[in-house]
Order: sequence, then structure tokens, then C-alpha cells
Amino acid sequence: MTELKMLRVIQPNESPPPIAAKPPSRKIKVGLVQLNNSFSDQYYLPLAVGMLQAYAQKHLAHPNSYEFGIPLHQFMRIEEASELLSDNDVVGFSSYVWNEQNTLAIARDYKRRKPNGIVVFGGPQVPDSKKQFRRVRTDELTPEELKSGRIHFTEDYHRANPEIDISCHGEGERVFGYILEQMAIDGCYDKSHLPSASYFDANGTFHFNNKLERMNDKELAETPSPFTTGVFDKLMNAYPFLKWIKAVESNRGCPYTCTYCDWGGATEDRIAKFLLGQFYADIMWGGEHEIPYEFVCDANFGIFPRDIQIAEFYAECKAKYGYLEGVSTQNAKNPKKHTIEALKTLQRAGLNKAAVMSQQSLNPATLKAVERDNMELGEYLEMQNIAAKENIYTMTDYIIPMPEETPESVVDGISTLIANGQHNRIQINNLSVLKNTKMANREYQERYAYEIVRSKIINTHGKKMTSISGIDEWQELVVGTSTMPGKVWLKTRAFCWATGLFYFNKLLQFPMIVLNQEYELEYGKAIKLLCEDFQNYGNFPILEEIRNLFLQTAEGLRNGDNEFIHSPQWLDIYWPPEEYALIKLCVENKLEAFYQEAEQAISLFLAQRGKNIPAGLLRESIVLNKSLIKIPFQTEDMQLNLSHNIWDIYRAVLTGEKVELTQGQYRHTIDRTTEQWNSWEEWCEKVVWWGNRQGAYLYGNKNPMPDLAGHH
Repeated sequence: MTELKMLRVIQPNESPPPIAAKPPSRKIKVGLVQLNNSFSDQYYLPLAVGMLQAYAQKHLAHPNSYEFGIPLHQFMRIEEASELLSDNDVVGFSSYVWNEQNTLAIARDYKRRKPNGIVVFGGPQVPDSKKQFRRVRTDELTPEELKSGRIHFTEDYHRANPEIDISCHGEGERVFGYILEQMAIDGCYDKSHLPSASYFDANGTFHFNNKLERMNDKELAETPSPFTTGVFDKLMNAYPFLKWIKAVESNRGCPYTCTYCDWGGATEDRIAKFLLGQFYADIMWGGEHEIPYEFVCDANFGIFPRDIQIAEFYAECKAKYGYLEGVSTQNAKNPKKHTIEALKTLQRAGLNKAAVMSQQSLNPATLKAVERDNMELGEYLEMQNIAAKENIYTMTDYIIPMPEETPESVVDGISTLIANGQHNRIQINNLSVLKNTKMANREYQERYAYEIVRSKIINTHGKKMTSISGIDEWQELVVGTSTMPGKVWLKTRAFCWATGLFYFNKLLQFPMIVLNQEYELEYGKAIKLLCEDFQNYGNFPILEEIRNLFLQTAEGLRNGDNEFIHSPQWLDIYWPPEEYALIKLCVENKLEAFYQEAEQAISLFLAQRGKNIPAGLLRESIVLNKSLIKIPFQTEDMQLNLSHNIWDIYRAVLTGEKVELTQGQYRHTIDRTTEQWNSWEEWCEKVVWWGNRQGAYLYGNKNPMPDLAGHH
């Protein structure tokens, strides 16, 4: 092998770096680090560094001259990690927002142990100022910025972290390959040949070398898989008792340039595809190795017609191996018919773990401010509506507080999403500022008057424990903007958690659907009534308690606390506030009082607006809803008689249909015996936690039949 054809420099007159003419005199030892959190005691296989190794082993001039160690994939004590790495000549680190501080600490201790070792950093946390930002001098950064880590510029990042010898920018496979080649030539003393790399030279001069063009379809086809090439064999053999999750790529890139995301900007608005046959082989590898869950990390799954074939192959592999349990996807932003077809295929196969609809906002001014207005809002809402009619499970991502978003636009957006068929879950995330995004630019933040706090990164449903290393990871959260100042953000954040509790945790989904269908009560306004406006209608201590819980949690977050609520008595984990509130209502036996207050507040609200509803309709919808909420210690099915076809209306709405309200005699048999939980701990885990994403909080209805023929 005389050249690396894969490695191409942007500048047309430049030649690729030199290739080692002969093998090095000794083997070069290579360490790799990609720290990931565990989820339900399952660990992600480290895809990013696995790709580096697989590429190097195929394309290096003398691949047998390099010895790759077992990649570090989980958090551990810094001393332990650096000890494991200390024998390596070069170590590649994949840096993300959830591992940056621990990764830097390991690199520092590795350099202490081995000063001549080469530390290489890549990943989203490495600032790419050459592309995105103006350069600033170190003395332009305030001591507070230096101390807090709010450094978004490449040179200053290197200056603040001298343990980093080389930073890689863009796709890492080829750049890391060149670094290893240079190690074989001269120990990597001459870094001038390295494209897409930044570093300080021996004289203290900072360099940012010309960037490589992104790989196209043909070049990705020559990029081997870390799964089928055996890269992860050593890792899995070293940890035989660990459960694994598999992340995979069928394509790479994103055609959008949203200001809060570095995906599109980093990939220069283009998408390149891996070979379909290679991706099929990756899927089969997962089945053969009994890996239950896969995360397809394409930015826009369903964007290509071939994604239908990928979904069909997943279904075939499940039938063949019987082990694949779920596939998570991030769906196309401007969906097409083949997007729906691909999701439908996964749904039919029982593999749709979490099809995420990445809407983020419905406010036109916001979509323009975040450069997302090139997405057709109508098409998105149509896709959501079709998904509901086809019974395809989806979740919708929403972000607050985005620029130009107001409390009113959030309420309206939530109403529209629900009305268009999103009855499973709207996952409302707090806006975080990520490096290498346009939103990280100081001028952008000033334009929209961002209020930013540093908050410790806590895993949802994670254990409360001191970091294994003693080093916490941090994120920058926006808690106020020009159109949603801090105090207003508090109420809006509380409203979002109330949306989760009242609607998507199913506590009041039945009456809200009935009142929307029959009396055009908007979903968002109904939720707002129960978390803000209820005070206008009397004394409601349970609703007040819920509201105060959400406001206090938001106030804590605004002061730099975390986003979740720890409960030592309920599994000793961190709960999302809406789940914590649900548990609290049930465990403390306040559910009955809650429903009484909700009925009274809604009744008064409707009466003051001249809404004359049939006698008993609101009460019956609340009674049916309450009867269906899963709680432990139930040993018998429940018989329920109603005088309205509430169940029919509810089921019709979930599939995008319309059923007229009728009166009659309707019998229901609530199935409380098929699923049973004999302790609050078991219920917390299996219902509240595991049921979260699919909103599995309701019992089944065995006999939703009317007494009189024709009413069902």
C-alpha cells in the first residue's frame, strides 16, 4: 500500500501527507477512550472510537505495526483509567458534553505518567473556530469564563487544556489515520502534514491546518464496520457479563443548519450513505451477538427510500434471531411517504422503541431565528397525523426557551401537536448551548438576551451517587430570553412538566380529549388552567402542591441545580418532575382528592365561559380515567357503568377519527388482574419508569361494550 486514497485535502494543489515507506522499528501502541453512561445497566458499544480503529486497520500502510488496546468505554477512577492507558504511545479521546471533564482529567493524568505520549482529541466538544467563530485572544476571556469552561474557540481551548497535543476536526477516521502514519515516520514531531488538525508547535505557535473534504458515498463505502471486522471482540470478551446497546450509522450528515445543533454545520449540509449491504451485515451482527436494542444515529431516518428496506431487514432479523427487542430512530425533519412506511414496518415488527419527531417548536418566528424555517411545518403535522391514524408510536421533541418563543406560543404549540395526533408523548427539553453551534456565538446570545446557567448533568432515572471519579460533568442551560425572561420561564417550565403529568402520564387525558372534541377546549389551555389559573376558581391544595413542586424545581434549575428530583424512598434514583409528582400522588393516597379538585376547577372554568355540558359527562370521563390508572395491590377486575360513549370517543381520537357523543348504557370491565404489582417499588420501576416513553400508564378495557345494541 503506497497511498491512502481515502484521505483527501480541500485545497486542490495540496498532496496527501506522506505514507510510511517501511514499518516502524517497534509496534506503536494505541489507546482509545469513549466514556458513555449506562442505561438500565446497559452500555453503548463505543462506536466513534471503534470506527477509528476499523479504518486504521484497513487503510494504514503497515497495519500490523499497530497494537490497539481495549477501548475505555465507561466512567471509572481517573487513576485507574490512566494506568490502563499508560503503556500506549498515542491515545485517541472522543469528547462529548456528558464526558468532557472526565476525559480531560484522564488525558492530564496520562500525560503525567507518560509525558512523551501523544494525546489526540476529537468529537463535538472540540471547538472548531476555524469554521464557525471569530478568533479571540485568551485575554479577552474573563476569569469566570476560563474557570467555568465556557471556552468555544480552538486556540483558547488548547491553551486551557495543554494536555491535548492534537485536536481533530470533522470526521475523525482519516485524520487519526494520518496521525498514526506520522507516528511511524517520525513519532509525530512534524504535524504540519496533518489535515483537519490543530495544535501548538514546539515554538508555542498555534496551527489550524487545512480541513479535509467530507467523505462521499464512494469513500464511506471503503470505511469498514467496527462490528463485522471484530474491533469490539476484545472489549466484549473482557466484560462477558455486561449488557450492550448498539449504535449504528446507515448515513452520515444532516442537510439542515439549526443554530442549536452542530450536526448540520459540522457536516456541511450534506449526507453520505454507507453501503446497504454493510449496514445489513451490522444488523445481523447485533442479532448474532444477542444485543437487544439498537440506536440508529442517522440525523434523519426515513429521509431516503432505502430506509424502508432497512426497516424490513430489521424485521427479518428479529424473526431470524428472536433477540432484537427495539430500534430507536431520529426521524426525517421534512418527512416523506417512505418515512411513514419505514416506521410502520418497525411498528408491525414490534421494534419501534422510540421514533422521535424532532419538531422543537411550532412558532414561525422561532423557526426562523434558529434557521429551521426551511422545514415544511404543514408536512410535519401531516406526518404526525398519519402516524396517529396508522397507530405508529412516536414521541415529539420540543425545546424551551428557544429564541422568539413566548409562553403563549408554547401553549399554542403544545395544543397543536396534541390536536394533530401526538397523544403518546411530547418530550419537552430545556435548551442547552452546545459547542460548535451558532447558538454558542456570543453575539447570537446577546441578540436574544440569553440567561445561561451551568447545571450538573444528571441521567434520567440515574442513581444518586458521587461521580466514580469525583469529577462532575456540566451543561449550559438557557433559563431566560428576551421573549421569555427568567421569571416567565419559571411558569413556562412548570407548564411543560404539568403537560407531562396531566396529559402524557394520562392522569386527565380522557376528560381533556372529550372536552376538546365536544367543546373545543384547547389542550394547552386546559393544562394551563390546572397549573396556573386554578387559583381563580377557589382553594385547591393538591393542585397548589403540584404547582409549587414544579415552580420550586424550576427555580432550583435557574440557580444551577439539576433538572430532576431525587427520591431516596422510590428506587433511590432521579425522576423527571412529572413522574415524581405522579408517584407522590399515588403513594401518598392523594389521587382521589386530586381528581375531585380537577373536576371542580374544570367545571367552574367551563361554567364561567358559558359551556353547558351534559350532566355527568365531565364526572364520567374523570371516573373512567381514574379507574384506568395503573396502581399496585389490585387483585380484581373493576366493573364500571357509564351513560356516555367516552371510551369510543377516546379510542377514535387516538387514531385520528371522530365519534359523536351519544348517551346510553355502557359497561366497562377494567383489566386489573393481567398486570399486577405487589409493591410500590415494583410499580415505580415497571410502570412509571419503564412505561414513560410509551405512556403505558393505563389498564386495558376488556369489555368496552354498550348494553344496547348499536351504541358501540
